[in-house]
Amino acid sequence: MSTSDRPNEMLNGLEEYLDAGPTGDYQRLRGATESLGEGESEDGLAVVQLLGTAVGKQHGWQNPFRENGILRHVLSSLDPARVPTAMIKQYLRVVGNCVADNDENRELVVEKLEKIVACLAEEELTATALAVLFNLFNDFEPAHIEAAKLRLDDSLASYLAAGKIPEQGVDYATELMHLTTEKLTPIQLEDSTSLHVFENILKVSLPYDEDHYQEYLTILVHYLQDPEFQQKIATADTMERLVDLMLDFEVRLSAEESQAVFRELATQADPNKIASEETDVILMVRLASSLAAISASDAFVRNLKLRSPLVKKIKSKLLSLATSPSTVCACVILGNLATSDQVCIDMVEDMGLHITLIEILSSRRELALLYAAAGFMRHLAFPEVNRSILGEAGLIETCSHLFTNKDPSVRGEAAAILCKLISNNFLNIEKVVYESIPEGIVPAQIAGIEAPVHPTILYHLVTQALAPSAPLPSTAMKNPMIELGRTIIAILRYLRQPKAEEDIDAVARHMFKTPAIARPLARLVRQRFYADARSEGLLGLGLMAQSHEGAICVVEEIKADHGLLEAIKEFAVEQKGGQESNATAGRDYQNAVVLLHGLATNGVGAMDASLKSSVESLQAELSRLMI
Repeated sequence: MSTSDRPNEMLNGLEEYLDAGPTGDYQRLRGATESLGEGESEDGLAVVQLLGTAVGKQHGWQNPFRENGILRHVLSSLDPARVPTAMIKQYLRVVGNCVADNDENRELVVEKLEKIVACLAEEELTATALAVLFNLFNDFEPAHIEAAKLRLDDSLASYLAAGKIPEQGVDYATELMHLTTEKLTPIQLEDSTSLHVFENILKVSLPYDEDHYQEYLTILVHYLQDPEFQQKIATADTMERLVDLMLDFEVRLSAEESQAVFRELATQADPNKIASEETDVILMVRLASSLAAISASDAFVRNLKLRSPLVKKIKSKLLSLATSPSTVCACVILGNLATSDQVCIDMVEDMGLHITLIEILSSRRELALLYAAAGFMRHLAFPEVNRSILGEAGLIETCSHLFTNKDPSVRGEAAAILCKLISNNFLNIEKVVYESIPEGIVPAQIAGIEAPVHPTILYHLVTQALAPSAPLPSTAMKNPMIELGRTIIAILRYLRQPKAEEDIDAVARHMFKTPAIARPLARLVRQRFYADARSEGLLGLGLMAQSHEGAICVVEEIKADHGLLEAIKEFAVEQKGGQESNATAGRDYQNAVVLLHGLATNGVGAMDASLKSSVESLQAELSRLMI
């Protein structure tokens, strides 16, 4: 036998040995380990190739390869700078086949994970290294955790953005990024590396890739849900690209999925608990919610100009006839930008956004959209110069219709809008007090009260303030009973101011003809949850009692509600007793004194002897507290 035949004989013998499967005799295997060397020879390459093929065909070789040093040897030899690429590729085959469904081998390989990650940088090794990592990651969390420490996601995102991942490896790369991203710590999520990853994933997401679009979105949304990360990307450029992504994703939703997104965005839904199990619905909800949250940040408002391309794009979405879940997001973003009087004035006078919002509030039924549009509209009503324009555009009538909505948060926003519209605006006050209820609205029934023949908007407001309401999903939302009561108080505040050029007395007299007009204010005093509203209710009753007609309304309410006078006494006494701040206590106590004085002066003719005695007794008691 010639010398040249010996390697072939050795390789043939090794192949036969490996094909036979593990038998318990591993002397031949240990010999193969010793012959590996550094991979400089063709024989060494052939040996590694045989080993990789054998363990791939028969997983029974996995443990013997570990126990006899083969796995550790190939791991230590994974050095593309020193070892030929062809040999590295065969080493990777051995590793990849050794870790398939074998956690003991995976534990050993994870210790050298950075060596496999380094192979990704070599174009000829990228696909093989990705396959090895995929086998290693499959149902093995320690690998995910170690990869997060090494920021494998950054390497993969960079290679994807640079087009350095071969087509057959993109599936592996996206899955590996997803698993790694889930294991990032809060500190890692907010560091500069994560910003780099996010930018690269956003870059590859915008050109639509049907096979991986959903995976890219999942990674982006994971970052977007972190409040600190949101602050870091609150720039016009990044937000514009995210809006583009949202609009692109939205058109791929089915009609059923779009309606599901609307339902999830509704105010009743817990943003952390999405009922739908459809992945696209979940992603759209979280994407839209995240963009809305970013737009609420100071950084976003500070960095964005009203005439920017992003605002123009969002405005176009709002103005389009095709209403969709992203319209909710558009309302929130624009509403968050409406933080100054000048911006709100420009949005009304120059951009005419209030017309579109009124159309949405008048015609749409999706609760999430109504709530978002109403919140935006409430911001537009802050500048006094906008209020007459909004009133003339029909917003008061629109709010009147919204009062009958079944959703308490929508009703609360509508009430808050109306409260702003009539604040310090005589034209809108006249409209509410004098004009008939809009067509199609049936006033709610009040027990013991006969509805007027021609009910006004004000009467409708009163009945809605007294109507039963479902609980609000959050105490941060506007309570319809409270806001409608405040609307009446805002009217009273204005009518108690001397305005020689306006016939405010006539308006006040007409206002006091409204049945049960004092009852919403009495309800504010009687409730205990909203302390400020309780104080405002007492103020409102005091303002009402400063005229003969108003005092009679208060007296009639005291007669109907036998506990009201006692509630006023209790409130004033406990405030004076120091349970609130001195300023608040003094204000509430003084309002109670003013109310009782008004009743004694202007309402005595409507009182019977018993009620008159009770009022005088309470007056005397409060007078003693003044000392």
